[in-house]
Amino acid sequence: MDAPVEALRGVRPPLHVWHVSVRNHAGDRVLSDAEWGEVAAAMVDAAGIAPAGDEQACRWIAVRHAPDHIHLVATLARADGRQPRLRGDILAMHAAARGFEARWGLTPMSPQDRTAVRRPSTGELAKADRRGLLETARQSLQRTVRAAAALARDDADFLDRLRDAGLRVRERCDEAGILLGYAVALPGDRADAGLRPVWFSGSSLAYDLSLPRVRERFER
Repeated sequence: MDAPVEALRGVRPPLHVWHVSVRNHAGDRVLSDAEWGEVAAAMVDAAGIAPAGDEQACRWIAVRHAPDHIHLVATLARADGRQPRLRGDILAMHAAARGFEARWGLTPMSPQDRTAVRRPSTGELAKADRRGLLETARQSLQRTVRAAAALARDDADFLDRLRDAGLRVRERCDEAGILLGYAVALPGDRADAGLRPVWFSGSSLAYDLSLPRVRERFER
């Protein structure tokens, strides 16, 4: 998987692993391995990771360890020595998902879920370009937090997974110490002339990454 990264011309990306999960609604039928395989290929095509027919595309794998979802993992380096452009990858994947929902009679994403992906601002995009990054801090955090949420068993496990992934984590608790929310920051992403980290609350990253929505996953 990492061989194309080692062979990249020029500066290697500091974060070279792309990871997303694709999940069915709890009330949907269980898709077959072949159907999930079709979904996986369509998603990496839509994201720009591995466009259909592109023999020089990024290397990727799909892992299914539960009936209702898969994990997609890729290295952000093409076989031809170039790096993929992933801006808008999640939005494009959402569009591909709607096609499968219509074809297979799956539960469509609700209108509210359109807020699940927060578009990076022009300033965030410019900052990523200045730092030579393939994605903005917001996009990187969305991907990392979503992966932790997909695997976590409870609040403590979720926060531990965020820290283990290298993120800075800030907890918001009530007077009794009950967790009310959280915020994360990417190491090295700072504002005010480097004086403070740039924090993102879960809900500001994506609708489905707010603490109440993350907790819904623990009950599945």
